[in-house]
Amino acid sequence: MRKKNVKKAAFAALTLLLLSSWDASASQTGDQLKNTGKKIDELEERKEDAEAKVGNLKEQQNGLEGELAGLNRQLSEVSGQINELEAQIEEKKGQIETTGGELSEAKESLAAQRESMKRRIQYIYENGSGDLASILLGSESMADFLNRAEYVEELNRYDRQMLECFQNTCRQIKKKQKQLKQEQKELVAMQGSMEQKKEEVNGLIAKTQTSIEAKQTEISAAQEAVSGYEEQIAKMKAYEEELERKKAQEAKQRAQEAKRKAQEAKQKEQQASQPSGASGSQAGSGDSQGSGGGSVTSGAGDLAMLAALVECEAGGEGYEGQWAVASVVINRVKSGSFPNTVSGVIYQGGQFSPVASGRFAMVLARGAGSSCTKAASAALSGNLWGSYLYFCRASSGVDGTVLGNHVFY
Repeated sequence: MRKKNVKKAAFAALTLLLLSSWDASASQTGDQLKNTGKKIDELEERKEDAEAKVGNLKEQQNGLEGELAGLNRQLSEVSGQINELEAQIEEKKGQIETTGGELSEAKESLAAQRESMKRRIQYIYENGSGDLASILLGSESMADFLNRAEYVEELNRYDRQMLECFQNTCRQIKKKQKQLKQEQKELVAMQGSMEQKKEEVNGLIAKTQTSIEAKQTEISAAQEAVSGYEEQIAKMKAYEEELERKKAQEAKQRAQEAKRKAQEAKQKEQQASQPSGASGSQAGSGDSQGSGGGSVTSGAGDLAMLAALVECEAGGEGYEGQWAVASVVINRVKSGSFPNTVSGVIYQGGQFSPVASGRFAMVLARGAGSSCTKAASAALSGNLWGSYLYFCRASSGVDGTVLGNHVFY
C-alpha cells in the first residue's frame, strides 16, 4: 500500500512538473500578448491624438481660408472704389477744364464790352461838343431832347447791366471752378486713403496666405504621424496575431497533454486499485474534459463581465460570433481543466489579451452593448454554441471551426 502511495505521489509530481513547464511557456506568451496589447493601445491613443490634431489644424485652415476669401472680397471692393474715384477725378478734371474755358470766354466778353464802352465814349467826345450835356442841349425840340436823354440813359443802363452780368458770370465761374478744385482735392485724398487701405488688405492677404501654407505644412506633418502610427499599429497587430497563434497552439498542446496525463493517471489508479491479475479493460476511458467542473451562475456581475469580454473579443462580429465566444467561457467553467467560475476563467492569466491590456476593464466600467449582453445571457442560461474550449484569430492557421474572424477548437 505504501509503495502504491509513493508511486502515485511521484506520478503526480511529474505531472505537475510537466504542467508547470507548459504554464511557464503560456505565461511568457501571455506576458508578450499583454505588452503587445498595451503597446497597440498606446499607439491607438497616439494615433487618435494625431488625428484630432489633423482635425483641429484643418479647422484652423478652413478658418484662415474663410478669412482669405473675405479679404479678397474686401480687396475687390476697395479696388472698385479706387477705380470709381479715378473716374470721378477724371470727370472733375474735365469739368474744371470746361469751367476754365467758360471763365476765359466770360473774361473775353467782359473785356469786349468794356472796349465797346470805351469806343462809344471816345466817339461821343471826338464827334460831339465834349460832353453829353452838349448832345442834349443841341436838341431841336423838347421831344428831340427827351428822345436824346432817354437814348443816353438807355445806353448807360445797358452798359451797366452788361458789365454787372459779365462780372457776375465771372464770379460764378470762379466759384464753380474753386468748388470743383476742392472736390477734386477731396477725391484725390480719398483715392490716397483707398490706395493705403488696398496696401493694408494686400498685406493681410499675404500674411493669411503664409499662415495657410504653414497650416498645410503642419497638417502634412500630422498626417504623416498618423500614417506612421497606422504602420506601427499594423505591425504590432501582425505580431499580436502571431502571438495569438502561438498561444492557441500552446493551449491546444497543453490541453492535449493534460488530457493524456489525466487518462494515464486514472488508468494507473485503476490498475493500482485492482487485485493482482484483474482485467484492465477499463483503462483509457477517461473524461476528455476532466472532472470537477464548476456550476454556472447567472448573477448580474457574471453577466456584466461576460458581456464585456464578448465585446472586447467579438464586438465587431455578428451575434453568432459573439454567442460563440460567450459559449467558450461557459464551456471552460463547466470543464475541470479551468477555473470553475466565470470571473475565474476571465481573469485566468495568459488567456484573454483584452484583460491583460486593460481594454476589458474599460468596457466593463461603461457597460457592454445590447448584442453582446444578449449573447452572454444566452450562454449563461445554458444555451451554448458548440462545446469548444478555445478560439483565436482565423488567420492564425489553427485547425477548427471558422466563424467570422475567429476559429473555434
